[in-house]
Amino acid sequence: MTTETAPSPTSSDSPPPHGEPRVVDVLVVGGGSASETAGPRAAAAGLSVAVVEGSLVGGECPFWACVPSKAMLLAAHGHRRSGSDDHDAAWAWALRRRTDATAGRDDSGKADGLRAAGVELVRGWASVERDDAGGGLARVRRGGGSPDDPGELVDVLRWRTLVLATGSAPAAPPVDGLDDVATWTSDEALSSDHRPASLLVLGGGAVGCELAQVYASFGVRTTLVETAPRLLASENPSVGDAVAQALTGTGVDVRTGVTASRARADGDGVVLELDDGSEVTGERVLLASGRRPRLECVQTLGFDTTGAGALAVDDRYRVLADGRPLDDVYAVGDVNGRAPYTHGANYQARVVADALVGRPREGDETGMPRAVYVDPPVLATGLSADGAREAGHDVVVATQASSDTGRAHVERYDGPGTVELVVDAASGVLLGASVVGPEADSWGGELVLAVRGRLDVELLAEVVHPFPAWGELLLPAAEDARDQVRARRGDEQPGGGAEQPAHTA
Repeated sequence: MTTETAPSPTSSDSPPPHGEPRVVDVLVVGGGSASETAGPRAAAAGLSVAVVEGSLVGGECPFWACVPSKAMLLAAHGHRRSGSDDHDAAWAWALRRRTDATAGRDDSGKADGLRAAGVELVRGWASVERDDAGGGLARVRRGGGSPDDPGELVDVLRWRTLVLATGSAPAAPPVDGLDDVATWTSDEALSSDHRPASLLVLGGGAVGCELAQVYASFGVRTTLVETAPRLLASENPSVGDAVAQALTGTGVDVRTGVTASRARADGDGVVLELDDGSEVTGERVLLASGRRPRLECVQTLGFDTTGAGALAVDDRYRVLADGRPLDDVYAVGDVNGRAPYTHGANYQARVVADALVGRPREGDETGMPRAVYVDPPVLATGLSADGAREAGHDVVVATQASSDTGRAHVERYDGPGTVELVVDAASGVLLGASVVGPEADSWGGELVLAVRGRLDVELLAEVVHPFPAWGELLLPAAEDARDQVRARRGDEQPGGGAEQPAHTA
């Protein structure tokens, strides 16, 4: 958990409770990016809106996660390209970039933005309950920090509609002895100025891969341990292979297919015992193996949860209770587990905001992008090949495992580059895609649109990219996928010259 404390409330924050609870049309619990999306949109339609937040407005992403990690990754990239071995000076520069990117963890600009949009900001931690009169109550407290000392009651609000945007918190893996050794959560690693001599990273997902590359770039002896057979195990195999190559090239000792079974202190460091009989050592352990939804504020309400412990919702993001959606309670972002990314939370918040102002619609997360900002970055969208098969699709898979383009020649890039397309064999529709390469998070965006729009790979193979652009990497894979689909249909042999079908808008 982060050790940062909430900012001191100002006179413009909520007043102490007095008399009857104040009534708001919409109460948003959690002041992250989803609140910054849903709150102002509802307020613009004339609804009274309050946001309750006990820490920094904006949430994890701008202060402890996405933004500081990207600042550190960019600094690490620049340091590697410079060829300098002055890690101390480079680390000091990286910390300055992190401070600038996070505005020194000052959320006043974001708080002022909510207020300017007509949203009331209530500083504190909410506990939510139902009310016999309909809707419910939220009791807001500050201070405290334990069940025996919940803090001072500073406000009570009666809500007509509740939006839960409480996010998630780092979760420690079940490793014996882990509580007795030096550890960091990802939040703490991105808050600390300390550069350890060595680091053990538990978890080969996006966070673990990114932070392993950051620390290794600044001379930290870094070992990454991942239980799955490859990194980024939920993505296509080519992605994990390319990222492993990139991390190894940065100096990370990548251990996949092994599990940490026990941790023990050894002098000023830590020893992790692995289930293959080997041991790895480091100054401390970075926990990057998962997160858990924050449900503390609604523990007594009996809402349905998923097997992963998230709030169960329908396609309009209404919370379920006894299998039925509640018309006055919504959950967006990490707390519902469906698209645990800042951009996913923002999308869901837009859907909920439409419902709040009388335009209900179902969310459609088809094509939700997944990015990993290692060097080179990863962009994935839609289904992996395994996921598509599990969903009942007969698929063709086309892979371009090369970064050999005009742009690569210009930039003298000879690192990993891969494109993998997953296509429904019967319809030719692009079901999923993954790309690894320089700036892939940008030029791969057309694949997000293609999956979202359920486009035929025939059309994708006809897209013309400017020369020399990284997007040219898509063409060989798109043509391969198109030819495989045609061959399945018996239209022609791969590489043939059959007339192209017409495309309509």
